[in-house]
Amino acid sequence: MTAHVEPIAPAPRISAWSRIYGFGSIFGKTLRDSRRAAIVTGGIIGLILLAVMAGVASQFGTIEARQEIKALVEAVPPILQGLAGKPVNVETLGGYASYKYGAFFPLVTGLWSILALSGTLAAETRRGSMDILAAGTRPRRRIAIEKLAGHVTVVVLAMAFVALMTAIAGSAFPVLPGDEVSPVAAVAYAGWLGLMALVAGAVAFALAPFLGRGAAVGIAGSVMFASFILNGYQLAIPELAPFANLGWFGWTSDHLPLAGQYDWPSLGVVAIVALGGFVIGIEAFARRDLGVTSTIRTPAIPTSLRGIGGPVGRATSELLPTGLSWGIGLGLFGLVLASSTGSFIEQFSKSTQLLQALEGVFPDVDFLSTGGFLQLMFIEFGLILSGLAAATLVGVWASDETSGRLEMLLATPLARARWLVSGAVGVLVAIAVVVGLAAVGIAVGGGTAGGDLATPMLGTTALGLYAAAMAGIGFAVGGVVRSGLAAPAVAIVTIVTWLVDFLAPTLGLPDAIHQLALSSHLGQPMVGVWDPAGLIACVVLAVGGVAVGAWGFSRRDLRG
Repeated sequence: MTAHVEPIAPAPRISAWSRIYGFGSIFGKTLRDSRRAAIVTGGIIGLILLAVMAGVASQFGTIEARQEIKALVEAVPPILQGLAGKPVNVETLGGYASYKYGAFFPLVTGLWSILALSGTLAAETRRGSMDILAAGTRPRRRIAIEKLAGHVTVVVLAMAFVALMTAIAGSAFPVLPGDEVSPVAAVAYAGWLGLMALVAGAVAFALAPFLGRGAAVGIAGSVMFASFILNGYQLAIPELAPFANLGWFGWTSDHLPLAGQYDWPSLGVVAIVALGGFVIGIEAFARRDLGVTSTIRTPAIPTSLRGIGGPVGRATSELLPTGLSWGIGLGLFGLVLASSTGSFIEQFSKSTQLLQALEGVFPDVDFLSTGGFLQLMFIEFGLILSGLAAATLVGVWASDETSGRLEMLLATPLARARWLVSGAVGVLVAIAVVVGLAAVGIAVGGGTAGGDLATPMLGTTALGLYAAAMAGIGFAVGGVVRSGLAAPAVAIVTIVTWLVDFLAPTLGLPDAIHQLALSSHLGQPMVGVWDPAGLIACVVLAVGGVAVGAWGFSRRDLRG
């Protein structure tokens, strides 16, 4: 009897293109997986800048019209200048675009980077696929570097498109002297925009190995929005200046390349801080056990919330830490703003024209009150943060299916619909925690200013209703299609809603488009003025989304 030994087949050759873009390397796969987000983010920002410059050139094509724009901007009281960028050379195409829209775009790119980098390692670790990847021949440090490099590359590509569109607009639409935007200015603006995205993502990337994805997103998002708000109002409220200079919006406040003003050293500082966050995240991933998060001792969870009382208890137990993280971040955000109410009201009281204009638009709102101020300054960004909190919480719920644990859970006498509804209850409990901590932050911060605090505290309920509606959309997508798409769907709807709510009035779009934004139907909750239609819509989206998700999930196969 003889044995015939077959030669070992050589490993298949991986093409260079597959290593760069495809499944031939971790970098290539990350690049491929991020392509849609890069196209959407870079495309939206680039096309908006192109449209804004074209509109200004066509509607304000004379020197007299531009001087009117300049006079109008200069007449805006300092207390409201923080709602836009720094007014530098606003009579030019680039200066107006930078003042009116350019300062908001880092929030969009920052949110993208935070959501991507908070989960690029933590999410894969949670669902168990990182264990297989780390068991191979690649060192952990290389895995983290390749994943990070993939995200940095797509950010660079997206910003390259922004720079191209800006340069095209700056050369195609100038009608007056000073309107030209040079290629250097376009690249300088896009580079600043990309660095602002990466430094926000670096905070989430550094925190995720220690605190998990949910807490990392909550803290990084709160830090970014707080930096934006504090920087915008440090001139009107000098007490905010020390805090404003702690964030990257404050560091780069003098870098306005579209307006012809540069501050290159500030970009170096942002790059160094971002690099530091990347190094911390890489080393933490390389040195810590997979899936091990914070070792900070916290109060013991009540027995009823330890996940041993059925599917609702289990879901609540898993979601509560993420809800606490988001609630603390949103509460601190509200505390900082509410504690500055006195100074803001003093500034408002000095501008009778501004008060008359605001009262003409909102006749039932007392802007010389804590609630009126918070309605202007807190609610818009609070809605964005609460929507992203809902996305994170839905992502934690969806991890049961994406990690493969759901197959074991459904092997017990647990009905499919009950699993989804139990997860929805857990998400709603976590959202209630987020809203409760936000209300506490407003109460503590507004206590020094006096006045009615009960109304703005009750107004935070609007954040919870909005978050519940966004979560309902996630449950519908997760139940009918697949759970892996639930959290991205909520994040996309939240960001698109914010863009519609913000851009529709400023670009003069039809009111029908503005009405598509759910956030435009909530009234003025911080002063006790509610829109019943918006509240009903939130409840319908929340309850209906869960019902649709339960129906869809009971009829489809499990997927990752």
